[in-house]
Amino acid sequence: MTQLFSSDAERTAETARLNDLARKAPRMVNASWLATGGVAALLAEGSVEEDRGQVMALALARYASFDEGDDPYGERDFGVLELWGERLFWKIDYYHPDRDEHSPLKWSTELTRRVVTIMLASEY
Repeated sequence: MTQLFSSDAERTAETARLNDLARKAPRMVNASWLATGGVAALLAEGSVEEDRGQVMALALARYASFDEGDDPYGERDFGVLELWGERLFWKIDYYHPDRDEHSPLKWSTELTRRVVTIMLASEY
C-alpha cells in the first residue's frame, strides 16, 4: 500500500531515503543498476586482485557528496565519482514497474522501479 505524505518536504525526504537504499541495497526498493558501455569496459579492465564491480558498488553506496548544484531538489538522485582516473556520473530515474513510462509517485516503492545508471562523464 502506497504511503501518503502530507507535504512536499515529506515526499522529498522519502524519495531521498529510497534513493539512498537504491544505491546501498537495490533489491529492498525494487531498483536495478545499469552500466553504460564505457563503464562496462572500464570494469572489464580490472585484475583478479581487484574486483572493480565491488569497488564501484562500495563507492556508490558510500557516496555522500551531495550539493545544491548536483542535487537541487534534495532527492539524492545524481552524483559524480572519480574511479581509476575516470570521472563517472550516476543518476536515478523513476519508472512505473509495469510499463516503460515515468512513475507517478517516485516516493512509492509499489509504484516505482528505480534505475541507477552509471556512466562515464564523456557518455553524458
